[in-house]
Amino acid sequence: MKAFCLHTGTRIAPFGDAVSHTVVDGRTLAEVQVSALEAAGCTVVESAPVGEPYVLFSDRTWFTAEAVRRLMACGLGRFRAGDPSWFDWSGPQQKVEEPGIYELAVVTGPPAFESAKPVSVDMSLRDLELDVRQKALEQAGNRNVRVGPAMVHQVDHWTHIIRINQLSLLARAENAKLDWDTAGWLRRIWILLRLILRVRSLRSGTIARRMCEVGDGVSIHPSAVVEFSIIGDGCDIGPNAVVRGSVMAANAKVDSHGTVNASVLGEGAHVGRYGHVNLCTLYPGAMVSSGGGFQSCVFGRDSFMAWGSTVLDLSFGSTVKVEVDGPGSKRVDTHEHFMGSAIGHGAKVGNGVKIGYGVTIPNDAFIVDGGELLREWGDAPVGEAVVVRDGKPTPVR
Repeated sequence: MKAFCLHTGTRIAPFGDAVSHTVVDGRTLAEVQVSALEAAGCTVVESAPVGEPYVLFSDRTWFTAEAVRRLMACGLGRFRAGDPSWFDWSGPQQKVEEPGIYELAVVTGPPAFESAKPVSVDMSLRDLELDVRQKALEQAGNRNVRVGPAMVHQVDHWTHIIRINQLSLLARAENAKLDWDTAGWLRRIWILLRLILRVRSLRSGTIARRMCEVGDGVSIHPSAVVEFSIIGDGCDIGPNAVVRGSVMAANAKVDSHGTVNASVLGEGAHVGRYGHVNLCTLYPGAMVSSGGGFQSCVFGRDSFMAWGSTVLDLSFGSTVKVEVDGPGSKRVDTHEHFMGSAIGHGAKVGNGVKIGYGVTIPNDAFIVDGGELLREWGDAPVGEAVVVRDGKPTPVR
């Protein structure tokens, strides 16, 4: 079946790029969409087909190949999440006509989602078990995280960039689980044999290391720990570094003692010596130095976090609120207690700067330490040094 993309003109603050350029899985959202459609047996075309059914998707819709397969099996119609708990969990900040209805459909005629009748698609969701052992962190994990092989998500906010990257990482495990659950006994034997030939060991550490995909020209120090990850061409992983469950695009680098966990590093991104990123997305060329540890953040293209900078990520009181459309806009509730910040393209955050959870830093911002916590950007200028006073950035004079 053919597939056609409907462009919406969506841009994600603070980055301002077309949504199709959003970093997902070390690639762009557009590239990920094409890969999923091709895996589902579709061919992406430049103009809407005439006289035949085709898959219609928007440039702001992330989906898995299995979601497309199951939608096509339903015939004509628009993707509706068969389990309302999916949107209950993932819905905040998504701009949809109705909860659980997405810009993914099988249609005939002119490309329009409004004319497609919603069809309920079984997503085979399950609750992801979260290992939260510290009582102080319990409220951050008190919402059920739902995952499955057939997932769909609109991309309308920087918080969605974090989520779809995490879902992309989880989708690999969900696809493997689906493959096993639906396989006959002969195929299960083949899956086990292929796994044994790949790992050739019963040691857990060796198995985790050999389950990685490693590109050409990669340098991994013998003391580094690299497990269940995709390492692109030309990457460099230094002594005693740790990379687990992550994606590193071409020429990304992790210096000695750096830690990358469940994160995505874009092309040429760099985690400095003793740097730590967890559940983060780094655009191409971004650099994160050693700081207070960075979690659930998005770092824009060529942004820089200096040694000793900090982004808070956990609210012990009310849930985290974020600006709906970039610096200075209305704040809305994420319904999450755990959320970092978005650092714009080319932004520079100096030593000792503290940024509160849910804060949006605009492109080309330059912040130096003033001993206070940045709470919102407001109408402050960009392109010149600012210092935080009374929770807001003020030009340095």
